[in-house]
Amino acid sequence: MAAPPVPSPAELQALIEQLLATRARVLQHRPLRTVLPSLAATAAVFLDPTSQARREAEAILPAETGLSPQMIRHVLPLLFQEYRAERLTALVQEELGTLDALDTFGPALGSRRKAYGPALITHVLAGNLPGVGLDSVLFALLVKSAALVKVPSAAPSLPLIVARTLAGIDPDLGGCVAVVSWPGGHAALEEIAFARADIVVASGTDESIAAIQRQVRGRFVGYGHKVSFSVITKERLEEAALLARHAAYDVVLFDQRGCLSPQLMYVEAGGSVSPWEFAALLAQALQYWQTVLPRGSIPPEASVAIRRLRDEAEWQALAGQEVVLYASAPGTEWTVMYEADRRFVPSPLYRTVRVKPFSTLAELAEALSPWRAHLEAAGIAADPDRLPELADLLGQAGVSRIAQLGTLQTPPLSWRHGGRPRLADFVRWVTLEEASLLPVQQDKE
Repeated sequence: MAAPPVPSPAELQALIEQLLATRARVLQHRPLRTVLPSLAATAAVFLDPTSQARREAEAILPAETGLSPQMIRHVLPLLFQEYRAERLTALVQEELGTLDALDTFGPALGSRRKAYGPALITHVLAGNLPGVGLDSVLFALLVKSAALVKVPSAAPSLPLIVARTLAGIDPDLGGCVAVVSWPGGHAALEEIAFARADIVVASGTDESIAAIQRQVRGRFVGYGHKVSFSVITKERLEEAALLARHAAYDVVLFDQRGCLSPQLMYVEAGGSVSPWEFAALLAQALQYWQTVLPRGSIPPEASVAIRRLRDEAEWQALAGQEVVLYASAPGTEWTVMYEADRRFVPSPLYRTVRVKPFSTLAELAEALSPWRAHLEAAGIAADPDRLPELADLLGQAGVSRIAQLGTLQTPPLSWRHGGRPRLADFVRWVTLEEASLLPVQQDKE
């Protein structure tokens, strides 16, 4: 599916005016309870493998994203299952207190209050993975905001198909979403898109996020470069083979290209299986998943980086360093590198993982410390008695999500990306104070 044509500045201005008018006419005063079913119905279309929209996405996305057809078929239900009615309802209730928060002034500690969403949220979506940023578009509709969605020209299809599906189910609600595209750095269009928005939400590299933020006049929510990892404590290594299968699944999903993709695994020494033995089990598990969810295509530079890493590992082993390499052959489909060095070093991605040992939680904390600003999530397999201490360590280290191995890349809708609220970040609260206090008495002359 081709990207939408690049609008002229006048066309973009007119499109925004149309979005704002439609939002004021059909969404601003529409009960949220009538919005939720339409969003859930849209998600249901993509959960149905026989639907036209689902089949279209499965046909287009492999070439567009570089993910294998098997991977696309596998991840689409994972993406859309979180947009079911009960999940959307629970998110609104958790973050706003009630489904009526945007509809009426409700009781709140001796007063009444109501939430108001912005008129327009501009969303700048990244193109590295299907579905990235799609949740923020749906969240905009949940807070009764119009959504201007800027998609990358190389990967426009999924947002376009979703917007078209929503418009077919609920034309009024669909009229509050517009999907556009233009080359990055188009100053005239970005001036309009960012200046007219009350909030701009963007995903991308740190450099692209910084460039966008400089142009935003209102509020800005940016999601830049983040790294995830896994931790396994020694007590859980009794089930090392199963844990390796789960850990490998976290690596394999989306070909390890997302912010929730683990790039390193820290394995505690002293268990029934040593950290380097776990690395061997992880390699076996990655080979298994390669037969089920084969890796897609990768850029030439990524292949070069993986082969360079393999060469470095072999030279380090020959030099007497405690390094063990496990690698697919003849290609670069997966790579596991065991290193006794605990330093936190990201991988070249595309199913390339470093396995590192630790002996104490203090050692783990020291290894994570330099990366505090860039840590997103940790997959864990830990003894229940030690879990509170480990979770607190990870929280102090900067992690915003801690999940069981095998679930790292399938977060619940309520996951706070970057530690930020999902809906509450978008709304403004207005308090109506009750007339329960006596008026101030005026001094008598």
